[in-house]
Order: sequence, then C-alpha cells, then structure tokens
Amino acid sequence: MYAMHALGPQEKSEFEQKLLLYPELKRELLKVQESLDDYASSFATNPRPELRFKLLQSIEPAKKSKKEQKNSAPVKENNFLTYKYLIAACLAALVVSTFASWFFYSRWNEAEDRYTSLLNDKNQLAMNYNLVKNEFDKNANDLFIIRDQDMKVIQLLSNDISKHSEVRLYWNKNLHESYLDMISLPIPDEGFQYQLWSVVKGKPVDAGIIEFSVSGIQRMKDVTEADSWLVTLEPNGGSITPNLTGMYLTVKNEK
Repeated sequence: MYAMHALGPQEKSEFEQKLLLYPELKRELLKVQESLDDYASSFATNPRPELRFKLLQSIEPAKKSKKEQKNSAPVKENNFLTYKYLIAACLAALVVSTFASWFFYSRWNEAEDRYTSLLNDKNQLAMNYNLVKNEFDKNANDLFIIRDQDMKVIQLLSNDISKHSEVRLYWNKNLHESYLDMISLPIPDEGFQYQLWSVVKGKPVDAGIIEFSVSGIQRMKDVTEADSWLVTLEPNGGSITPNLTGMYLTVKNEK
C-alpha cells in the first residue's frame, strides 16, 4: 500500500520510521516497487493526445504550489529562529530562577540560624534576669526582716567555747514569726539535720528544721512563746522531742 501511495499521512510516517529501523523492510519495499513497475510496464498503453492538455494543466498548479512553498520557506525559517530564541530565553530564565532560589534559600537558613541564636540568648538573659531578681527579692526581704523594729535578735552560740558555731534568730513576738540566719554551722553527718526548739516553761517545742540548701535568712515555724532556744542534732526529718545529749547551740532570753 505504501508503494501504491495508498496510506494516510500518519500511517505513511510510521512506515517510513520503520524503514529507517529495519533494512530488510527497505529491501522488501524495493522488491515490491520493482514488481509494480514490471506490472505497469507490461500493461502500459500510450495515452490519447487529448490527455496531454489535461496533464499539462494538472502540472501547472503543482509548480505554483512549489513556488509558494519556496516563498513560505523564509517564514518557516523565521518561525524556527523564534522558537530557538524562546527556548534560549526559557533556559536562561530557568538558570536565573534556580540561582535565585538557592540564594534566597541560603539566606533564609542563615536568618533562621541567627533567629535561633538570638532566641537562645534571649532565653538565657531571661533566666539570668530571673535568678538576679529572685536573689534581689530574697536580699530585700532579708533586709526588711533585719531592719524590722519589732524583731528581736537572738544569738545562739555553741556550748563548747572551742567551737565557733553560731546562728542568729529573728523573732517577732507580736506576729509570732521566727527567722533564722545560719551564720556558722558545720555540715552535719549523713542522715542528720539541725533542729530549732523554743523552750516554754522548761518544755521544748519544735520550731522547724534548719535547711543547709537555703542561703541567707530562712523562715522557721511560728512561735508564740519562748523562754529560751535550742539547736540540736537530730535524725533526718526531725524529732518530736529533742536529743539533749546532742544539743549544739543554746541561749537564755532576756525578759
């Protein structure tokens, strides 16, 4: 059908592509064309003279169409150049956009790292500020206790004069508040704590455990009455009654 020009444009194009891929197909096509030529030659007859004029007329439009195709060739060539320029512009735009994307992405990462660093610095400053503020508030509160005129200042000293142990007690008799400043106390053995006692009519009353983890003045239990004060060494958690053999500090109040 290809040799007889009986295929459509799409089928003709597909067959021509196969001719390029398969040489044996091209050889077979030549054989078919030769057979058709032999067949046409064997049955050829001279045309009538009046057909000459018709054939010439049919050839003229074909020549004109070829001229038109030649004239349109520059237009096609111009269109081809236009496509080339468009493709080149697209490639250039692709390169520029890729570089711009990489550039802004790297800048974004740098900005994000700087933001994270600044945020960490801000958090660290906030923590330092809170520590300083808490320390300032604690010192201000301690100063307020020391300067309170209603506070009675009591010093508790070691019974053994060879030891330089001392705590200072601040007691507001009106408000029953008691505070202790651990000036000098040796660290107790493991499993023991110091305990403060107020003595009322010879009977010791628990006034709280002394905490070594608290710096400065620490709040003790409310005390309504006290004739004297004791600090004893007790097991962790404190005792109900003091271990007088382990009495460490004592004082006699002035009435």
